Amino acid sequence: MCAGTKDDEIGTFQNLMNTYPKGILSVVSDTWDLWKVLTDYLPKLKEEVLARDGKLVIRPDSGDPVGIICGEDRKLEGTLPKDKGVVELLWNIFGGSINKEGFKVLDPHIGAIYGDSITTERAEQICQRLHDKGFASTNVVLGIGSFTYQFNTRDTFGFAMKATSVVVDGVRREIFKDSITDDGIKKSAKGLVKVDIIDGEYVLVDQVSKEEEEEGELQIIYNDGKFYNDVSLQQIREKINKCV
Repeated sequence: MCAGTKDDEIGTFQNLMNTYPKGILSVVSDTWDLWKVLTDYLPKLKEEVLARDGKLVIRPDSGDPVGIICGEDRKLEGTLPKDKGVVELLWNIFGGSINKEGFKVLDPHIGAIYGDSITTERAEQICQRLHDKGFASTNVVLGIGSFTYQFNTRDTFGFAMKATSVVVDGVRREIFKDSITDDGIKKSAKGLVKVDIIDGEYVLVDQVSKEEEEEGELQIIYNDGKFYNDVSLQQIREKINKCV
């Protein structure tokens, strides 16, 4: 999603739907502004979504899962998008049906998934709040992973690996994630980067030129399918021990 542009994120959605015209298509939707996706882009794409032979699944993964999926307001028709949440906003756009238990079920062409920081407690809260708003729990899929089982994630150690720059049609483009529903921890570096050593500490500098990137401490590991700089585990341990 980052490889698309912030100014034409709706175009990225269209490209993905054209590339995958059938089946379930899950799209990360909080790269920049989840609420704009739900209140601006999806209403414009409504007919295209309903014409697909499959389901478009909206995937946020930043912020409080309960509030994001169900809204901060426990009653229907909140004032702001964040008051309504993903499921209610999707219902307002695409509608759906009422099941035999009397709960709202989204149109089969649209759905939601949340797979970040889900615990059994949060899963119960999501189901309960959807119930209180009259929505079936089947409107959302909850992903369960390391956070649920061990409470250890990439954020535990402050580590994540993300692309920061791509070349599209021969033109280099800065890419980044900066979700408005996040507290800033997932905001990523942008463009070409270099790492300097300042007072014995590694310091990351982003949005540099190609020449500046090559001046830093970073080294090429993979390039065009070829592996460079083969380092053994023992060498890594020796280097770490020198820094301790």
